[in-house]
Amino acid sequence: MTNSQKRIGLIGLSAKGSWASRSHLPYLQRTPRYAITALQNSSLASAQASAKQYSLDSVSTHDSPSSVAQDPNVDIIAVSVNVPEHYKLIRPALEAGKDVFCEWPLARNEKEAEELTALAKEKGVRTMVGLQARQNPSILKAKEIVDSGKLGKILGTTMFGHGMIFGGITMPSYSYMHPIENGANLLTIPFGHAVDALCYVFSSELRSVSAVLSNRYPELQLVDENYQPLGEKKSKTSHDFVSMTAELINGGGNVDVTYAPGLSRTGRDFYWEIIGSEGTLVLEGPKMGGHVQMFQPTVKIALGQEELKEVEVEKAEDFSFNVGRAWDAWAGEGKGSVTTWEDAVVRHKMIEAIYRSAEKGTKENYV
Repeated sequence: MTNSQKRIGLIGLSAKGSWASRSHLPYLQRTPRYAITALQNSSLASAQASAKQYSLDSVSTHDSPSSVAQDPNVDIIAVSVNVPEHYKLIRPALEAGKDVFCEWPLARNEKEAEELTALAKEKGVRTMVGLQARQNPSILKAKEIVDSGKLGKILGTTMFGHGMIFGGITMPSYSYMHPIENGANLLTIPFGHAVDALCYVFSSELRSVSAVLSNRYPELQLVDENYQPLGEKKSKTSHDFVSMTAELINGGGNVDVTYAPGLSRTGRDFYWEIIGSEGTLVLEGPKMGGHVQMFQPTVKIALGQEELKEVEVEKAEDFSFNVGRAWDAWAGEGKGSVTTWEDAVVRHKMIEAIYRSAEKGTKENYV
């Protein structure tokens, strides 16, 4: 531990494996900028098991958000758990005056997100949200090319992705995603990350949002972690097919985004085309690439009458790469900017505008 290191109380590191163990932990264990000094899980035994599993021998362990928030050896609380738990885990940290990182979505809905953001501002603490697709090297390269003007006037853009989740099957661990009121679904997670990246690349929010939302799989077949049927079905109220059209506020053309459930049968888990008057840019993901916050698409460009050719892009080695770059940015290092809770509220407003449009058949604005 050095004086310049920020001390992190990590909530949600499971000994059995979790998003935190695959993304945050590898970075936080190798960086000189941060140190994990505390863990909080749903029980003390669970926190202690995680500390042992990952050789975090000197950390304190906690079983409640209030306890870890009051730990004097913690500067930042990092919340990496399922969305419905975010609000109740974040509030004690803010009340204690701690800086807070939270995964995206920040909360179940816009109201909760605005309340947390207002409290953070009142307490004068720093915030960051896990919209780390903005740190994906391919997204940064796309932004660089768009900003350079090489593509000429942006006429429009089309994005298509498969969200991996809700393709007719589900696992017990995904049950929190089924109720629409929990705010953790195909619209908020894979679509939300991807459209946030889209807005980031164009430096523009959207207007005249028109959306169609469908729940094509109101019942899902329950399977185990090896995808073997458990002989049970689970009902679902959240949507699994999203179609949205809009315009870029900055005059940069039409926007068309579609997200489908499950995985692609045709190798198109993620495909994004940006059409300009002088050139076209294509980002194409690998299998499961609809989660652009996790997986890195290739970048190809065609200028004038030239053939489409691949652009060299820095490689993101694993899930900890984009997350690590976000933490670096928070420390004032590296590429990209810090994505704050104010940014998260804007994205929550977009999600709510999509819900309104789908429900009322209207064109909606959110900024």
